[in-house]
Amino acid sequence: MSLYSAFYSSLSGLSTNANALNVIGNNLSNINTVGFKGSSTTFRDIFSTSLTGTTTQGNGNPIQFGLGVQVNSVSQDFSQSSFQSTGNALDMAIQGNGFFTLQTSDGRQVFSRAGNFSRNNAGFLVASDGSNVIGWNRDATTGVVNTSAALAPIRIDASTTASAFATQNVRMGINLNSAAAIGDTLTTPVQVYDSQGNPQNIIVTYTKTASNTWSYAASVGAPATIGAGATGSLAFSTSGNLLTINGIAPTASNNPLFSGIDWGNGTTVQNITWDVVNDDNSPNITQFSGSSSTTSTFQDGYGAGTLRDLSVDQNGVISGTFTNGQVIALAQVALSTFNNVNGLVQTGNNHWGQSLASGSPTTGLANQGGRGGVLGSNLELSNVDVAGEFTKLILSQRGYQANSRIVTTTDELLQETLNLKR
Repeated sequence: MSLYSAFYSSLSGLSTNANALNVIGNNLSNINTVGFKGSSTTFRDIFSTSLTGTTTQGNGNPIQFGLGVQVNSVSQDFSQSSFQSTGNALDMAIQGNGFFTLQTSDGRQVFSRAGNFSRNNAGFLVASDGSNVIGWNRDATTGVVNTSAALAPIRIDASTTASAFATQNVRMGINLNSAAAIGDTLTTPVQVYDSQGNPQNIIVTYTKTASNTWSYAASVGAPATIGAGATGSLAFSTSGNLLTINGIAPTASNNPLFSGIDWGNGTTVQNITWDVVNDDNSPNITQFSGSSSTTSTFQDGYGAGTLRDLSVDQNGVISGTFTNGQVIALAQVALSTFNNVNGLVQTGNNHWGQSLASGSPTTGLANQGGRGGVLGSNLELSNVDVAGEFTKLILSQRGYQANSRIVTTTDELLQETLNLKR
């Protein structure tokens, strides 16, 4: 067998170990890359050959010589890495399987584990390279995020407002002094909201009319007017508990209704239920000793609000907190999974593209269908193990050195062969 076979076998070893060093170098250079997944190299031998004229030993076993080595595979490690809290509401990390679904500027669909997202000047949620994050947006008509609709680039408009909600219920925690004299009063103002979100006031005045009996009268300031239900009576037992509302047993279904409230500003005429009794029929008004006082007030209306903060939950729902206290779902990110993640093609910018080997993506909601959850205000770090990479580095270096010695030794033997003629 020619010495040239040993020469080329060692050259294949040099080339293959150099490729392994390239993979290690790429891993180490990306130890701080968000969402990076390290790769590892495996080798395989090149087909063997037999001695000329002699193919078997005396026992019939073949006599074979290998012809070197080549790269068998470069496989990525898609195992979960650790997380870093960032404090940025739109930073996201995937805990479990799946990829964020992105759309590049040229319309290609790519996939990423790097969730360092932000909003561009048009309000679109984008990755660091400007690719749009794909998911579902809040429907302007229904006010909900419809995940059955078609996927689209996520857009979060900073000018989004939360609509006003007219007050429908008010509740006041009241104690009326059991020792009050006939004619004594307590006045309690309650701020409510009209259909346009304007704050308005209803004033309820309690007047003691007899032993254990009080009247109430609700009023609104001019030019507003109030219709039926503005006046009535409350009766208490000798132990101070509410006995009747307008002569009827105190139940939630018998709560007074302030109807026909016209604020005189072009808003919708309003009806407001006064929850003297809660849904469990427990009263909010008592008559015990001590001063007459208001301990609490509540109403369920609110004015219009502007977007103040954003947050992301484990289902990938991006919610906005508005200045009126409302929290509204604005969008939801889509996650994609593949049957064979190692078949994905690296396309740069922390992106992967699908291939025939990976199969088509299965895109859907986080925490469903084998897809992981989303951690808001976090980023997934690189999963490169530095200690492991340095160990591989030593092994590849030694492999390269050993093969280089074979090259020099073979060269010396060939030189000696050439010197035989002298």
